[in-house]
Amino acid sequence: MGFEMNKIDHPIVGLITGILGTAVGFAIMTIWWSTANGTRMEYFVQDVFLESNLYKDSILTISVLFNVGLFWLSLRFNLEQLAKGILAVIFVSVPLIIYFQAAAR
Repeated sequence: MGFEMNKIDHPIVGLITGILGTAVGFAIMTIWWSTANGTRMEYFVQDVFLESNLYKDSILTISVLFNVGLFWLSLRFNLEQLAKGILAVIFVSVPLIIYFQAAAR
């Protein structure tokens, strides 16, 4: 009995995958930014992301872009219900990105 792909082909699993994908994208962005600028990851999260409105939209956009790859992979493996859940996370993120962009004055 091997792993059955149809067990993960569910929109709820896609939502969870999309949320985790965004978190992984954020973690990768945090590590890259901290390494490139020679600062601690805590500084990036606290000062750059949470306390500054200037970069929130860009950081969220990069974090959500990780889900585009997950979406493509789920379609490639014919996991359409999983893809719907991932796409829902992307669609919910877009208004947040627009809001943060408008708030960054």
